[in-house]
Amino acid sequence: MWPLLGLLVGLSNSSKLAEISCQIVVAQLVQVNYFYRCVSCPVADTVSIEEESLHRCVASRLPSSMRSLERHELEPVRRTDSMNIFHIPAADAGEPIMRRILDMLNPRQPRRHFHKYLFIWPEANEQQLRQLFEGCWRKHLLFALAITGPQDIYDFDPFGADGLTLKKSARGRYIDKLRNLRGYQLRYSMFTQPLRALPLEPVETEGYEAIDGSIARLFAEKLNATARYVIPADGEAYGRCLPNGSFTGAVRDLMQGVTDIGLNLRFVLDCIWPKVEPIYPYRRVIISLVVPAAGMRPEYRIFVDAFRNSVWHLLLANFLIAFVIFIIFQWLLNCITGEVGDSWFKVLDMLYKTHLGQPVEHFSRKSSLRAFLMAWILFSYVLTSIYFGKLESSFVQPSYEQQLNDLDGLPALKLRVHGVTTMFDAVTSSLSDRHYKALTAWRWIHPLKDSEHFFELSVSRRFKRTAFIMRDDVAKEFLAITYNAEEGRSSYHIVKQYLRSMPGTYILPLGSPYLYKFQMLMSAFFEHGFLDYWAQLDVVKRSRSTQSDEFFEDLGDDTDLPSDGGNTADSQERRKKRVVLTMDILQGAFYLWIIGILLSIVGFILEQVYFRLRRSKRGRIGIWND
Repeated sequence: MWPLLGLLVGLSNSSKLAEISCQIVVAQLVQVNYFYRCVSCPVADTVSIEEESLHRCVASRLPSSMRSLERHELEPVRRTDSMNIFHIPAADAGEPIMRRILDMLNPRQPRRHFHKYLFIWPEANEQQLRQLFEGCWRKHLLFALAITGPQDIYDFDPFGADGLTLKKSARGRYIDKLRNLRGYQLRYSMFTQPLRALPLEPVETEGYEAIDGSIARLFAEKLNATARYVIPADGEAYGRCLPNGSFTGAVRDLMQGVTDIGLNLRFVLDCIWPKVEPIYPYRRVIISLVVPAAGMRPEYRIFVDAFRNSVWHLLLANFLIAFVIFIIFQWLLNCITGEVGDSWFKVLDMLYKTHLGQPVEHFSRKSSLRAFLMAWILFSYVLTSIYFGKLESSFVQPSYEQQLNDLDGLPALKLRVHGVTTMFDAVTSSLSDRHYKALTAWRWIHPLKDSEHFFELSVSRRFKRTAFIMRDDVAKEFLAITYNAEEGRSSYHIVKQYLRSMPGTYILPLGSPYLYKFQMLMSAFFEHGFLDYWAQLDVVKRSRSTQSDEFFEDLGDDTDLPSDGGNTADSQERRKKRVVLTMDILQGAFYLWIIGILLSIVGFILEQVYFRLRRSKRGRIGIWND
C-alpha cells in the first residue's frame, strides 16, 4: 500500500514539475527547444513520465527537438535563439549527469544571450544547485533556471556580496545578471592610440582619455563595476594571426581569458572574425593610401593650362567654323552680285588678327559681313579678357600637377609604401593582383607596436618620397599636421581610390556573457549623440593652427572621404566653384557669338532680297524707257 501511495505522490509531483516547466518554456517563445536526455543512464519511471509529459506539452505548441547527451561531447553551435532543457535524476543520483552536462556546455557559444537553459532536478539541495550554477557561470551561461520542486525555482547571481548566490524565482523569470556588477573588476584590453586613447597615469587604474577611454569609463560606471586596463604584454597592440593558428596582442589576451573586451576601435581581420564577437559597428574604417602631394606646375605651362584641353579643342573648331562661314558668305556674294572677296589666306589672317585684338585695315561694305565680323570681334574680346584674367590669377595663385587618385599611377611615382603589418594583410583580399603588386612592390612593414604613435611623422621628416597605408581618421589628422601654411595645402594627399572599407568595432571573445550589455550601452551612447560629441571634443582639444583646423574641417570635400554630418550638395557646390574657366563660365561668350552669326545671316538674307528687288525694278524701268 505505502509503495503505491509513494508512486502516486511522485507522479503527482512529476506532473506539476512538467506543467511548470512547460509554462516557463512556452513563455520564452524561442525558435527551437532542445530536450537533452541520457539514453544510457538508468532513469526512474517518474522521470521518464515527466520527460514525456513535458515534451508533449512543448512540442504541441513550439518547434522542439530531442537530443541525447551521449552523441554530443560538446554542445553544438546554434545560430538561432534556443531553450535547452535538461532532466536530471532526483537528489544525489543526478550528480554524475550534472557533471556530464557541465562538461558538455560550450563556452564559445556565439550570442550567449540568445540561449536559455532549464535544469529540472527534483529534490536537489542548495549545495548541489550552487555547484551546478558555478559550473554554468564558468561556461559563461547567462540565463539558467533550476527547478527542484513545484514551488522551488532557482536562479543565480554571480556578483553577490559573498560571491555566487542563489535566488528564488517566483514566476520562473530569468533575471538580468549584468544590471549591477557590485564592484566586479572588468578587464579591458587597451593600449595607446594617438587619436582615440591617450594614457593617464597610472594607466592600469586610471585608463585613457579621448573617445575610447570615455567609453571604457562609462561602461564601468553604468554597470557599477571597476576597471583594470591591461596592455598587451607582447606589445602587438591590436593583434594579428600567426601561421600556427594562434594570435598576438589584444586578441591573444581575449582568447586566453586574460581580458573581457578590447576597447580600441579597430577593424577585424578575416582570420580573427570566427574567434571573436563584435559590438555592432556604428562607423566604418576606410583604409586609404596617403602619398606626397603633387608638385607645382612649371610657369611656362600656365599659358597652356589656363584652359582645359576640351576648351582649346572647342576654340579651334569654332575658329575653323568661323573661317568656313566667312568663305561661304564671300562665295555667295560673288555668285549673286559678282563682287570678288578676299582670298582665303587674307580671311584667315584677318580672323586671327582680330581675335588677338588688332584693328581691321580694310573690309567689305556689306552690312551682313560687317555684322558677322563685329560678332567675331566681340566674342574674341570677351574670350581674351577671360583668358588674361585667368593668367593674372595663375601668377598670383600657383597651380599644381594632377594628384594621384587611383592605384594605376602608383608605380610611376616609385614611392616606398609604409604601413603596419595588419594594414597589408587587410587589403590582400580587396585589391586585384595588379594593384596589390603595385602597392607592395616597394614596401616597408612596421610592427604593430608602431600603431601606438604617429610613426608616419618621423618617417615623413626623414624620407620625402614615401607613402603610407592608414585608417581614414589617422590619414586626415596626418594631413592636418603636415599642413603647409605657405602653400595653403598639406604636403600629402589621400588617394581617392581607397583600399578597403571595413566595420570599425570593439571585440569580445566568442561566447562572452557581456556582449548584450555592452551592445545596449553602445546603442544608447549612439542614440543620445555621445559618440559624435566625444569625437568633436577630441578634435577641439588637439592643438593646431587656425588654418590647419579649417583645412581639417574641409578634408571631407577634398578627399572624397565620408564626412560626419557633411552636406553632399554643399560639398559638390564648393568643389564646383574651385574649377576655373569651364564651359559654365565661357558659355556666355559663345552665346554672344552664336547670336552674332544668326544676325549676320539674317542681314545677309535681307541684303540679297533688297538687291534682287532693286535690280528687278531697274530692269522694268529700263524696259519702259525703251
